[in-house]
Amino acid sequence: MKFFNLIPNQTNIDFIGKFKYFFVFSLLALGFVIWGTSTRGLNYGVDFTGGAVIQAKFTPAKTAEEVRSLITELGEDEASVVALGTDNTDYLITARRHGTKDTDASNPLNQRLTQKLGNQVQIMSVDVVGPKVGADLKKAALLSLLYSIILITVYIWLRFDFRFAPGATIAMVHDLVMATGFYLITGREFTITAIAALLTIAGYSVNDTIVIYDRVREMYKLGGNELPLPETINKAINLTLSRTILTAVLTLLSVVPIAIFCKGEIQSFAMAMTFGIFVGIYSTVYIASPFTIYVAKFMAKREGQAAPRIAKAKA
Repeated sequence: MKFFNLIPNQTNIDFIGKFKYFFVFSLLALGFVIWGTSTRGLNYGVDFTGGAVIQAKFTPAKTAEEVRSLITELGEDEASVVALGTDNTDYLITARRHGTKDTDASNPLNQRLTQKLGNQVQIMSVDVVGPKVGADLKKAALLSLLYSIILITVYIWLRFDFRFAPGATIAMVHDLVMATGFYLITGREFTITAIAALLTIAGYSVNDTIVIYDRVREMYKLGGNELPLPETINKAINLTLSRTILTAVLTLLSVVPIAIFCKGEIQSFAMAMTFGIFVGIYSTVYIASPFTIYVAKFMAKREGQAAPRIAKAKA
């Protein structure tokens, strides 16, 4: 039975031989994201800062700019306004709590809207998140990321061996930081949905890494130890290249339309996933694989064996 291969199995691109250039790029990018997050900070949403999410219906219809101007007059100059539908009557208004500001508790935004517009506005729903709940959610989100990293590392360690776990873990952390950089650069709100996007990206990245690790293990079982580890990994990347590209394209076919046609948090999720798909493929090839070689080299030195050389793949 013949299967469709986008990339011929005889392809022998030298990925491992050029990884140092990409490794330097990753270090610079990670440094920028960490610096930007610590100085500028992320645009945290109501989930983490506390505040209110209001769905309001305006009669007569108002443009998004008019609603945004109205909300600014009410003292919420940093609130976000998202139109629901195309008739310019229904809007989702998100007002975050900042510092020790108490106006939301004594005179909430929905009440101020009603006082100003009277029967010209109808409040459909109000969801309020207190500052303590927001802090608890932020802590829980960080713990969920940490536990995911630990559990995935343990899984790879048990399924393969110690040589493979560090590379996959470092690549996964790399992808999480880079995906956080997407929210930093674009200024999109970092909410619980963003945490879901990060966890999904981590899973996608590890899935791609495991496929290559599986091929390496299969090659060693079938052919023994004929090729050095760097050449074996490089060959495994080439053999799985067609699958990697096809999987990415099929995933993008479901994610990109959401990123283009939807609005709000689901759009941010889809955009982050689109970015994460490319980052996941990149980190598998240029982060996880080289680190696996270096770990094997370190272990071989400790055991007094011949260390695997990081050399260019043979044509």
